[in-house]
Amino acid sequence: MDFKERYFSIWSQAWQFHKRFADMKGTDEEWETVVSTSGEIVEKYKNEPGYEFLKDLILATLNELERRDKINRKEHGELG
Repeated sequence: MDFKERYFSIWSQAWQFHKRFADMKGTDEEWETVVSTSGEIVEKYKNEPGYEFLKDLILATLNELERRDKINRKEHGELG
């Protein structure tokens, strides 16, 4: 796999992950799915070129999902 294919695949994995969970309601079940899915994606790339980059993208996406969840909860009066 050349540079373009490798990094396109990595960005695509992160994008699909983000898109899948961007509109979640933040239930415990959804968060369990988010965590397990992120682990599956990262594990898939373990020992592959670009692994650290993918891991960083997934962690950044998790941070964004958490940030959005906190905002949504605050807007709906679920956080103090």
